[in-house]
Amino acid sequence: MPRKVTAKVGDSLCNIAFLNGFGDCKPLREDPANAYIVNRVDDPGQVLAGDIVTVPDFIEHSESKGTEQKHKFVKRDNFAILRFVHGSATTTLKNDRTLTFLNVSNYITDKAGNPDGAAAFPNSGVKNFNANADKDQDVFKVEVFDIDATGDIDVELEVLKPVYDAAGKVTKHERFPAAIRADRLLTTKASKQGATKRFRTCYLRLVSDAADKAAANDQTLLASDMYDAADAAAKQVEILDQKVKASYTIAKCPMSPKCKSTVSLPIGEDRRRLRMAVHILRRTAGGAPVVSIDDAEKRILTWLRRNYAQISIAPKLVIPIREVDPPRNLVSISNDTGLRARGPIVGFGGQITFTIRATGIPPQIVSVTTTRGDTPIKTARALAAKVVAPFKAVAAENAPRFDHAKSRKSADILITEEGGARVRIVAEISLDARQSITVGRPTPTLFQEWGDDNWLVGSIEQRSVLRNYDTGDDRYELFIIQRFVSPTLLGAAMMSGHIVDPDRPAVSKIKWSGFVDRRSADSSDKFPIVIAHEAMHSVGEVMHTVSAPAQVMHPTADQNNAVGIAKRVRDGAVEYDGGRIAGHHNLVRRMRTQGAALLERW
Repeated sequence: MPRKVTAKVGDSLCNIAFLNGFGDCKPLREDPANAYIVNRVDDPGQVLAGDIVTVPDFIEHSESKGTEQKHKFVKRDNFAILRFVHGSATTTLKNDRTLTFLNVSNYITDKAGNPDGAAAFPNSGVKNFNANADKDQDVFKVEVFDIDATGDIDVELEVLKPVYDAAGKVTKHERFPAAIRADRLLTTKASKQGATKRFRTCYLRLVSDAADKAAANDQTLLASDMYDAADAAAKQVEILDQKVKASYTIAKCPMSPKCKSTVSLPIGEDRRRLRMAVHILRRTAGGAPVVSIDDAEKRILTWLRRNYAQISIAPKLVIPIREVDPPRNLVSISNDTGLRARGPIVGFGGQITFTIRATGIPPQIVSVTTTRGDTPIKTARALAAKVVAPFKAVAAENAPRFDHAKSRKSADILITEEGGARVRIVAEISLDARQSITVGRPTPTLFQEWGDDNWLVGSIEQRSVLRNYDTGDDRYELFIIQRFVSPTLLGAAMMSGHIVDPDRPAVSKIKWSGFVDRRSADSSDKFPIVIAHEAMHSVGEVMHTVSAPAQVMHPTADQNNAVGIAKRVRDGAVEYDGGRIAGHHNLVRRMRTQGAALLERW
């Protein structure tokens, strides 16, 4: 009576036939119950893991052997099957762990060893275990077990593109378009391992950009984006939704097409999405943005995707990228000092005054007389209480600066108009001898970054932008300006500070955000890793690597994307500076722990 067999990963009709006593797959292919496999549109005649295969009745036969003697019969095992492996110096080939996923490599593509770059990556002629290659946890090989194969055999690999439904769910995988398929294909040789029936390829890597692919072309597969500003479907394609397919054609199979052992593995371990909101400053109110929305989107959906693929994280834009005006509606009390009020001296002074203006609305003068000893937030609240409709004022306290006592906290007042009119603060003056008033007037073309490592409080220009446009504490906020006051500065990160100094953490709307200048977000591909670098400061709560020039968090940014630049994230301990957060950190893990509030599961 025919039996039903469930195909396992890497199975083929030939393998199933052999395990069930047949010499080849012909009887299985001729059985009408297997027609759905034989007539498959994609890969006809090839089984998929989980397929129910009908095995026809086997005609019994007998063996003539002498009686009263011992005769050895060997139970049939696999005939031909492949799997992905990493390799091991301590176990037999058979007992090597079978990989169930692949990762984009975080090593310099043509280097190996520890530290990264200590040795050359073993070339395609090396099929046996290599200690230097083994240091990269993400290298892999394809192993083929074939009891009949002799000499080197061919293994075909291909990166497959995800297909999405209307809800954005992956429904299947298919080949990439022919125009971009070549770098996603690789045919490599597998060589026999000693006296075994196992054949292994050279060490292989997944890479996410063309420079890395070119650095070891015959040992790499490209898993990358296919961004097209005019094609919404192409924009959607995630690196971490792709799969890597390996196939081995069984030479002994007599049928056409011949049976193949095929395995497809997903890309990424513990995949996460980093929620992001991206804002582009206009040069002036109502004027031209410092970069276009398309250019900013391209940078996020190409370079940030490619860089973060190595840590199994992808950006998720929670709101459409938008242009915003430089605001003029934030008042700060005791900015950069956090000083308490002196109050009137001999009945004179102590007044803090400013005027609110908005087009078509009568101006409003706001004034209070300070009281000796009042904190900035108390003075700010008193001023906010004087603001009347149609204007609205909200007072908020800032974190203390690193160089001040933790009790010295400045305070901000954000003033808006209920109809959405643009608000400007003018004629600000303080007659208090200690408490100052400062209006935030950010200039995107010459933007004032935080000073003196004051990255938990920020400059008043940064806070003016953040308090107006930050959209939530469950995401990373990125703001693109034209240039900083410091001409060599490419970016500035605002961190949470929850472990930097628990006594002075950053506050809501200020934390988990960053600023980059237009050089890393324009239509070129220059400075491709800056956005990734700044976001890692905030999400991972780290500063810079001490002596690891190939790592993303090295303090020097590169203009190009050459194979050796600072664009790697080691899945292992790397030394970082940064005072209380200095130490040896695994940034792959740290992004998930310190930035957990900003990440969501795949």
